[in-house]
Amino acid sequence: MTKLKELYQKHKEILLYLVFGVITTIISLAVCFVTLKIGVIFLHDSNGEPTELLDIIGSTTQWISGVTVAFITNKIWVFTEAEKGAGATAKQFLVFSGSRVITYFLEVAINLLSIAIFEWLGYSPFAIIGIEITARVWAKVFSSIFVTVSNYFISKLFVFKKSKDKKNNADL
Repeated sequence: MTKLKELYQKHKEILLYLVFGVITTIISLAVCFVTLKIGVIFLHDSNGEPTELLDIIGSTTQWISGVTVAFITNKIWVFTEAEKGAGATAKQFLVFSGSRVITYFLEVAINLLSIAIFEWLGYSPFAIIGIEITARVWAKVFSSIFVTVSNYFISKLFVFKKSKDKKNNADL
């Protein structure tokens, strides 16, 4: 049991990031898929499928909800040694949001490219417990994994840097 505690303490930040990343991903994917389900009523192709514009709108709602949840959870529970205070939080939010804009465009590109590749390969959807696993579902999974990993390193290195006091104490 002591080994598990030591392992947890050693990798606490990454483990918490992954846990909250999964929670953030679930929430943001749910928002995206609700957007697609409602939006397809208005924006669909001749087969009744979502249009590329609707895919972009879905990704945008996913991004907004994901950034909001991720910033709050990262600030409070993951990167606990980051600088505190209103000024630091405002700066962190700006850098965090700016970096997420970059990964947003990466997510949209990966998503659209993945859908196109699956369709080019002739992918046939299938159902698991009544849920249809389409090319869009796989594209969202791939793009979400890539974005989650990228965002961890950006957050760790640029957004939630350790406060100067914590850095100095670590150097002693």
